[in-house]
Amino acid sequence: MPKESKEQMNDVRRKMKLCKDCKYYRKDWFSHLMGMGHRHDTCASPNTSTNLVTGNENRFCDMLRAKCWESLDYSCGPDGKFWEAK
Repeated sequence: MPKESKEQMNDVRRKMKLCKDCKYYRKDWFSHLMGMGHRHDTCASPNTSTNLVTGNENRFCDMLRAKCWESLDYSCGPDGKFWEAK
């Protein structure tokens, strides 16, 4: 891979809004240590919290970033609408 394309890829990665780099990201360490991955990690953003169905304070990151839910007011969407750096 040419040097320019590697540098471009690194720039793209730095600009991506990943949940793990957001100040509202909350890792579910129990699930992680039990080998269940990241699907139970939550978002504590004031724009996404308070689930009106369950009353929970946080919602799952996977759901909030999914393309199929981006039309909802509280969804961050694939673009990371409510993302903020740590």
